[in-house]
Amino acid sequence: MTNDVQRGLLAGLLAASIWGGMYVVSKVVLEVIPPITLVAVRMGVAFVCMVLWLRLLGRDWRLPRKLWAPVAAMGLVGYALSITAQFIGTGLAGAALGSLITTASPLVTVALSALLRIERVPVRAWVGLGIALLGVWVLSGSGNTNLAGVFWLIVAALTWGILGLIGGQTVRQHDPALVSAWASLIGGVALAVLVPGELARMPIGEIHLGTVAGVLYLGVVSTAVAFTLWVYAVAKAGSVLSGIAFFAQPVVGGLLGWALLGESLGLSFLLGAVLLFVGALIARPS
Repeated sequence: MTNDVQRGLLAGLLAASIWGGMYVVSKVVLEVIPPITLVAVRMGVAFVCMVLWLRLLGRDWRLPRKLWAPVAAMGLVGYALSITAQFIGTGLAGAALGSLITTASPLVTVALSALLRIERVPVRAWVGLGIALLGVWVLSGSGNTNLAGVFWLIVAALTWGILGLIGGQTVRQHDPALVSAWASLIGGVALAVLVPGELARMPIGEIHLGTVAGVLYLGVVSTAVAFTLWVYAVAKAGSVLSGIAFFAQPVVGGLLGWALLGESLGLSFLLGAVLLFVGALIARPS
């Protein structure tokens, strides 16, 4: 394993750990701000932060024309649809389950890589995918599980897996902060048109200091920092291999959900977690 790949995996591990904590923060903030509005604000904050960072470093913040199409796809599929589905699913099903189900995302990338003949995927990868999907089924069958929440979390996992494939094929030679900045802006603008309708049905609650801090954390840390780390990980380690770093996400999300939000980690959760981990380990590249 080369130094570049090792650095990529480390960046992916840091991003996944940040996202594990994100589920706990988003669970709290979603009690005040509805999901689509929250994601749109989060994307806007992230775009401003990353452009300021690029300007501070003296880097060009303008997006090359050849990246318009792939970055637009990343913004719409991954940054808008996937994150909104994550927030809706987390609000319905809880932080622990949210962080766990979306760990199946790298396995979606494995499947798509094979189906589209982008990479040769061995039989063991398909076996791992099947075991992981069994883990999702066990989780969704829990008596205390919100099935609508599970549905949205599966949508989030599928679209995030697609995002990994798009990112892995198009952005390896470009500045991760630049790619993340413009994907964030595109995702935020796409969602902004839906915000008025959502607020008419679900008005914003009472905003306090903790809410503001949570929004800033989601925008600056969970998006600007973590997404830049993730794009770097994909560039250095590849879309499939960098997915191994997602193993940290359910550990952090589950433990923080249990410790800070009082969420239960019952037998079905533990069994589903084991199946997901085993499936991901079997499917990982050698």
